[in-house]
Amino acid sequence: MKRTGEKDYCLTDKPIDMKKILILLTACLLLASCSEKLTEKVMAKFPNGQPRVVRYFDKQDRCVKETEFYDSGQVKMEGGMLNDKMEGEWTSYFPDGRVQSHGFFKDGERTGYGEAYYYNGNMYQEGSYSNGKHCGKWKFYDEQGYLLKEVDFGECE
Repeated sequence: MKRTGEKDYCLTDKPIDMKKILILLTACLLLASCSEKLTEKVMAKFPNGQPRVVRYFDKQDRCVKETEFYDSGQVKMEGGMLNDKMEGEWTSYFPDGRVQSHGFFKDGERTGYGEAYYYNGNMYQEGSYSNGKHCGKWKFYDEQGYLLKEVDFGECE
């Protein structure tokens, strides 16, 4: 009970349920501790000693990610790996760090939507891949971003 003149600093009249707070904190700690720690291994270096290729391995010593660098140290391309093949999302970069291309791989081959850019940031080409080959309608642009042509590579498998 409140005494006369005593201020109430609670936002609600409901009591704080410490059990719920402890459960929530425990869940948060478990989630944070379960995040997979990857081991980084430099696979190749440039003559200047900078890493050229770095692979990231999970607890079972499986390569799950690869990053390739320019000799300046800037990332050249990066993406997922599975069974020593490119897998999932990959992005390549120009030497200044701007995106050069973006796409997806399955079992080491391009698949799904892919796009590439000119150095100035404008779209160069966009379209789909299936089993590492162009398929469907592709669009090609000039350096100013104007559509030059569309090419139909046939049905995607």
